[in-house]
Amino acid sequence: MNSLILAALLLCGATVALASEHCSYEDADIVIKEWNHIFATGNSAPVLLHLSDIIANGFFDVEPTARPLFSRVNVADMQSGEFNAFMLRVLTTLTELINKLHSPEVLDSMLEHLAKQHAAMHGVKHEHFHIFRDVLGSTFNQLLDEYNPDAWKNCMFGILFGISGNLP
Repeated sequence: MNSLILAALLLCGATVALASEHCSYEDADIVIKEWNHIFATGNSAPVLLHLSDIIANGFFDVEPTARPLFSRVNVADMQSGEFNAFMLRVLTTLTELINKLHSPEVLDSMLEHLAKQHAAMHGVKHEHFHIFRDVLGSTFNQLLDEYNPDAWKNCMFGILFGISGNLP
């Protein structure tokens, strides 16, 4: 049991080290600023719903075989309340993670929790997070006048690896 605790602590430390190694303070500032710019209108729910449509459609265009992983949230009807609520949770969580880029201890705790949740989901693969990252990048490249792909790549590496690093 002690070796399991030690392994978990090492993973947490590695996640913080990876996030801070790749995502500089300046990168984090850029990502936070650009993410918050998306919601500059002040009414974030419609913006999040529109963004979630773009991201979900982009993800399933690239990885249609992943659809069954989302059956419990009614992926068959991507305009349903269940699927919209799920996607809002995903993007709200992403907002929280992005806004914690300057707080590595808090970010690490959140990533550890999300890693456990995703590890318990049968069929979720590390590769899915690469696809999600790529879809986010192409989406932001289209939505943002000022988009810094390097800062996003650097910061999303730590976030997405923190969630998916132990997945197959």
